Amino acid sequence: MSTTPNPDEVPAELAMNRALRWIDRPRDASAWLWIGGRAGSGRTALLREVVARHPAAAHVDCAERSAEEVARGVTTALGIAATDTFKGNFAAVARQITDDPVVVLANTQRAGRLRTSREPERVLGQVVRVLVKNHRRGLRMRLLVEVDDAPGCAAELGGRHLTLQGGFGGVPDFPEPEEEAVLPFALHALALAEHRFVPLPVWSLLCAALGRNIPERRLEALLGDSAAGDWLRRSDDEAGATLVSFRQEAVARRLRTVIRAEEARSCHARALTALSATDASEAMRWYAGRALAGHAAAAGRFAEFLADTAAVVRVGHESLLEAFEAAFHGRPIPQGSAAAHLHYLARRGVQPSSQGEWLALLHLSLMYAGPTGEAAAGRLLSAAGPAALPWHTLWADGVGAGAFGTDTLVRRPVVRTLQIVHTPAGDLVTARTRHDHIGTWDLATGAPRAEPDEAANAPDTTHADQGPRGWRPAGAADGEVDMPRMPEYIRRGVRSGSRIALASTDGVCAVEINQGAAQEATPGLLKHLVGTGTRLAPADLPAAALDPTTDWLTSVWGPAAVKRFPQSSLPPGISDTGTRAFLSAVGIPCVTGFLELDTTELEGAGLRPVAGPVGKLAGRKAPYFSLGRWQGARLLLDGHDGSVLQDGSSGIDDSLAGSSLGQFVAMVRLYYWWFASDWSVEDTETDVRHWLSQIDPDAFQTQCWQRAFEDYNFDDRV
Repeated sequence: MSTTPNPDEVPAELAMNRALRWIDRPRDASAWLWIGGRAGSGRTALLREVVARHPAAAHVDCAERSAEEVARGVTTALGIAATDTFKGNFAAVARQITDDPVVVLANTQRAGRLRTSREPERVLGQVVRVLVKNHRRGLRMRLLVEVDDAPGCAAELGGRHLTLQGGFGGVPDFPEPEEEAVLPFALHALALAEHRFVPLPVWSLLCAALGRNIPERRLEALLGDSAAGDWLRRSDDEAGATLVSFRQEAVARRLRTVIRAEEARSCHARALTALSATDASEAMRWYAGRALAGHAAAAGRFAEFLADTAAVVRVGHESLLEAFEAAFHGRPIPQGSAAAHLHYLARRGVQPSSQGEWLALLHLSLMYAGPTGEAAAGRLLSAAGPAALPWHTLWADGVGAGAFGTDTLVRRPVVRTLQIVHTPAGDLVTARTRHDHIGTWDLATGAPRAEPDEAANAPDTTHADQGPRGWRPAGAADGEVDMPRMPEYIRRGVRSGSRIALASTDGVCAVEINQGAAQEATPGLLKHLVGTGTRLAPADLPAAALDPTTDWLTSVWGPAAVKRFPQSSLPPGISDTGTRAFLSAVGIPCVTGFLELDTTELEGAGLRPVAGPVGKLAGRKAPYFSLGRWQGARLLLDGHDGSVLQDGSSGIDDSLAGSSLGQFVAMVRLYYWWFASDWSVEDTETDVRHWLSQIDPDAFQTQCWQRAFEDYNFDDRV
């Protein structure tokens, strides 16, 4: 890297004068200034001086902070209480700024705890961009942001830029390391660390992972060399063990760019395997807790890493979620996977304040994820140990985020009343909607029980609702209740001793306070100001949709709604053999109440022929049979080729509703499954659209099916 100034670079003193004049210029509109330059050019010092001249400035150093932490730091510095309510993200924070502030963000290029990180980009994209795009009109905000590439940021988001002169020029281009040249090789290996501070045993491990065994004593001796002292710094951890780091983080970033990508991935993979070993030393466990997830992401093996419960439990939640964002940047997450589970946790705004709370929240969500999730939850408790979680979930009954199939409707009834009662058989939990009984369970085990009678004794319990600022007494506008912090989707709670029954949008569960675990004060709500950048891959088309069966139809409509026609009763005008087989072997649903579809006439009248040309189908010579009505038009079966058509009387130009009766029924069935199910967080509409386009591409493109997702056009899609 050259240290020769270019025409765009300015000395630090001149940059300071320009920045201060820019802040004070008498203009009304908000503006932003990008501060760039090489490491060591004085960018951070310039911003510190700006803050000294403007003591009221909202100043956040982004180094080693996540985008979420930066957003919270800005929010706090601005004096906005955005985390006191579940409503609102960082865009809402930006809209609350009213006092013409100076906002200074230093070291955005060093955001994040890991070297394999998306946090610098997320800070710029989800914090800085939001401030730029969402502040109130007429506000006079001055935003100064330290970046690596000031002209590039100005070109993308507008504003002005200053690039400081001088600074660190990078490391020499070492030749291919020779056998006796230990320092160049050791520096390259150290650059592949995912944490800035590395214990000596881990440095030696990274050297081996890169392809050369260098013992700890040789590396420790290397620290005493004057040549190494130009690049490295030695420090000690809390226990007095030696830690090694680069004097300039830019050195590590520079060295990582010259290592071949495949060689780096192999090194990360070997380091991942070695650091995951159950017999790892204390120094390696210390490092793994901070960096293991980063190595998994860098190696392209994050999905396999998530399958190692013991390793996941040892990793700090901050680095785990940061590595997750990096691992799946631009890569859709397979639905039903462990990564999809993390995606839903991130979407739901789970922001733990301790490792124990994180494990408790992860365990809770796994308990809602069906048999596979329950097994993973058991492994988590076993790996973490009984005292690691401040509370743990005893059982959960319901449907967690993403934990559903299309074989049956997804039911998540809204709990209005939650009670714990004493009975001779033990304490029971009962949940009801406004009018109906949802279920009764044993408080300790979750085993289903009969609904208790009104004479059952209520123990000494505390009823609470989760409100805008956390738990409050049930029915009260404010107040506090001694219950653990919970995500927003947990709505109601009843506590009896150390056990708490909870009602959520997913279902009902019970947790127990671990009296032997350390109980930490956890202020604030479990929420995110910055959303996840990950996304799910489209769900696979259910196999039953390509070959519908009677059972698949009756699983959502019930047996009485599906009518089958014996072959002998079918009109001879239905000559298509596939259609005749479908009507007799599978049947057709006689339903109404969604999609403005009504096929109930089939139940009594059967398949009636329609005489003569019909509507816009006039001129087509085929025997037609009435299936009912759809979107204000007659719905017809073409007896010759088995297609399903609209007669055009509603004004829709496209007549095709289904290329075959089986395809039309499969599309209607999947749409009804989505329409009639209870959703809390899943964006299943995208999947349903994708599925219908796969089942019958020609029919899905027609106006009648495209209208099916436009809620405002349908009287019964409210």
